[in-house]
Amino acid sequence: MRSIIVLFCLLLFCTSSKKDWGHPRIYISDDKKSSFVEKLESVEWAKLSYENIKSEIDIYVNRHISDPEWIISRMQMYWDTHYERVYVKGSTFSHGTGYTPVPTVKFAGHRDPATDYAKPSLENTRPFMDEKGMYLQNMKKEGHPWEWVHPSKTGRMIGEMNDHIMRLAADAAFLYWYTGEEKYAVFASDIFMTYVRGMHYRREPFALEDYGNSHLMGLATFEVILDAIIPHLAVCYDFLYPYLKRKNEDIDMITNVLKRFADQEIMYGVPDNNWNIFQARFVTYLALALENDSLYKDGKGRQYYINEIMNHTTIRQFALREAVADIFDQETGLWPESANYSMGVSKDMLDIITLIDNAENNRMLDTFAILKKAIPATAEYLFPNGRITAFGDAKYVPLSSQSLEMMISLYRKYGEIDKEKELTRVLRKMMEDGFYNRNGNRSMFALFFYMDKLMDIQPSEVTYDHLTGNLFYAPNVSWLIQRNGKDRENGMALTLVGAYGNHAHANGISLEMYAKGLMLAPESSFGVSYSTRDNLEYYARFPAHNTVIADGMSDYGIMRSYYPYKLLSAYPKHGDNTPLTGGVTFARVAYTEPKTGARQERLTGTVRIGETSGYVVDIFRSARNDGKDKKHEYFYHSIGQDIDVMNTMGQRLTLSPTNELSSALGDMKGYDYFTNKKAISYGQDFRAQFNIRLEKQEDVFVELWMKGYPGRMLFSVEAPKSNALVKGSIPDELLNRPLPTFIVRQHGEAWNRPFVSIYYPYTSSENKSVKSVEYFGDWKDFTGIIVKSNRRTDYIFNSAEAEQVIHYKDMQFKGDYAIIGETENSPNLFFLGNGTLLRKGNWSIEAEDFPVNVSMNKKDENWIMNISNAVKITVPSNIRFGITDIADVDKKFDMSAQPDGTFTVKLTEGKYRFKQIDN
Repeated sequence: MRSIIVLFCLLLFCTSSKKDWGHPRIYISDDKKSSFVEKLESVEWAKLSYENIKSEIDIYVNRHISDPEWIISRMQMYWDTHYERVYVKGSTFSHGTGYTPVPTVKFAGHRDPATDYAKPSLENTRPFMDEKGMYLQNMKKEGHPWEWVHPSKTGRMIGEMNDHIMRLAADAAFLYWYTGEEKYAVFASDIFMTYVRGMHYRREPFALEDYGNSHLMGLATFEVILDAIIPHLAVCYDFLYPYLKRKNEDIDMITNVLKRFADQEIMYGVPDNNWNIFQARFVTYLALALENDSLYKDGKGRQYYINEIMNHTTIRQFALREAVADIFDQETGLWPESANYSMGVSKDMLDIITLIDNAENNRMLDTFAILKKAIPATAEYLFPNGRITAFGDAKYVPLSSQSLEMMISLYRKYGEIDKEKELTRVLRKMMEDGFYNRNGNRSMFALFFYMDKLMDIQPSEVTYDHLTGNLFYAPNVSWLIQRNGKDRENGMALTLVGAYGNHAHANGISLEMYAKGLMLAPESSFGVSYSTRDNLEYYARFPAHNTVIADGMSDYGIMRSYYPYKLLSAYPKHGDNTPLTGGVTFARVAYTEPKTGARQERLTGTVRIGETSGYVVDIFRSARNDGKDKKHEYFYHSIGQDIDVMNTMGQRLTLSPTNELSSALGDMKGYDYFTNKKAISYGQDFRAQFNIRLEKQEDVFVELWMKGYPGRMLFSVEAPKSNALVKGSIPDELLNRPLPTFIVRQHGEAWNRPFVSIYYPYTSSENKSVKSVEYFGDWKDFTGIIVKSNRRTDYIFNSAEAEQVIHYKDMQFKGDYAIIGETENSPNLFFLGNGTLLRKGNWSIEAEDFPVNVSMNKKDENWIMNISNAVKITVPSNIRFGITDIADVDKKFDMSAQPDGTFTVKLTEGKYRFKQIDN
């Protein structure tokens, strides 16, 4: 298959070399201008987008007529020093040498974006800054004074300031092509040629002493992926080409600069993560701006560079055909990075596909068909509020509207109507939820590539639900989500997060919890930046996560991590999108924490007890394999204001200030970020309530019930704010607030004394459904929980080893997990998770061959059953059932009478309806 792709790409671009391409060509060609003009005149969102672009640029273009120096002086160049060569030490700019005939392009000050200084607006930018450094506002000093500062203290702003100005130039070049008004060409060419001449005379950056980043640097910044000026340069040149030719500008010099950028992108970087795709996107822009290979003495033109990114693997750049085939998970469609970055890869791949397909009309999407799976798969990242999971370095943001728009356009172009509809349903849901507004788009790319009008969708079909399963597991990032209901307010969702792939954190087995329309237990993303102390010590480490830390020092490498958990069992099956039987989900995972050698196992599940109510089960076991356990600490970071800690009767416990949880006492540095620390030694069962008081909606509370053991300490602390919670993801009054955090310490091991929790979220207007939580069973590797609600009593069974049959009252169990729900001693729910036996009285479920998942719940006079493998079902003698296969209603089953008066039936995998009939 790969050979076919290679041959296809080679034939494609050899054929394209015979075409006589003019300019512009990247976004559009002159022969399509009339239809584009018609689009801007007749399509409302496109007209508004165009007007947004024009209104922003006209201010600067009109000023340029009378003051041509103004915008040029804001460019970040070596106006005085004219450096020919720039030098860096590690991640910081050091100095420059040499003197060229013209001002050269200023190199970035630092690889890291963190800085004490604010990036000025164009209006507030000091003109012609160079020899004295940068004149900026110090945001760390009182009054925010302006002061001169060395470029090494300015983060990434130098590159960003030039990017902004070159984007204005590209917009002006487009307006010149569209309107024919030369004022736009003058503005664009003055900026473009100043930059190109400056880069022509300046050599590549050179590393001194610390060479750790030397293989990553671009021409303008410390990372090839940060040379974001490239698309603006290419598009500006493409639209401006006739004017530049007419003005006798040095086209050879221009194309040499473009090729230097392309060569740098190919020669440096990272080949096996998102960098590879970002770099290929930049090269695509540059390649499409160039002419045929035959027009260059070195033979390096459009076909050469396209072939380089498509088919040629180097030490720093993997061929796209290899990257797509080898790195995307071919089953799930997901790229192995944190969610934002994974979506970014898919978006950039679609940029590449869209641009080349626009030039060649070659169904390029079929060459990278995994994108047809990858884009819909990103919906699996979603919580019921339409925002994605934030494991690792991600944040709680919506899906990528750009990716959806591009896929919809490609599907429309090639007549794949069903697939177009599938994604249009999602895009319209984003618009309905206020996440996306086509009329607010000012992107030039959108003007040329988004559909004039989206397909009409029935209101009932505007949803994410068709692309989100009740359980989804992505092994290539060690991430799993359970959903129990999908509507925003009443849906519940849990994720379990390991550490695998890029932009991962050291988090063990971490948890996210969503209910009542809120991210109740959030992740926290990264700190000020990836390399700042707060990130290296706290945000990317265990203490920032909802996890368990062994001996105060659990840890491993961050960013590219290889510590996934193993999925031991789960229900429902991966990708199941049918109505959830029984209102139950669960997942059981395990891994070994490398710093202490602690084996850890976590079982989480959701249980629905009403249309608007439900609870979460969380059982976490942890113990060192060498038996040298000092302590294990369970962390739960909440949103809201405070925590009430109580005994099981609801009487408040008094926690006292403490100096515990500190690196001074041997804990890892991340513990030092906790403030307002209070503690109590308490070995009995207890409750805690997390209070989330809201200004514009009803308050939300999360009640925690936890089993006690001797040697327990309870801590209430304030943790640093979650950087994953961005504006719109949570009510404004909760943004940028410390997270009320609850920590439970178990002295010694926590395997036979696990952290056994029930979380029950409810609102101030609801009558509390969960009335009490009790515990049963003191057997090795077993935990039993009794949850009493106003609807029923649930008996929950969990065994870490599943080697013995557990007996309790008239119930028996063997497996990983089970729930028996009853009302007035009459059962109405049976759930068996990865087990072989579940019995209550004369009711029983027995696996025939292998451990099974079985959900059986009563609804009116019917029982609905979901079975994963062959089982034998036994019911009491006073009940007779007619059994129907839900998938095949004509298929009937007879129950066999047994000597003890019970009735049995053997069933295989499937969904069934038991209807009670009269004897």
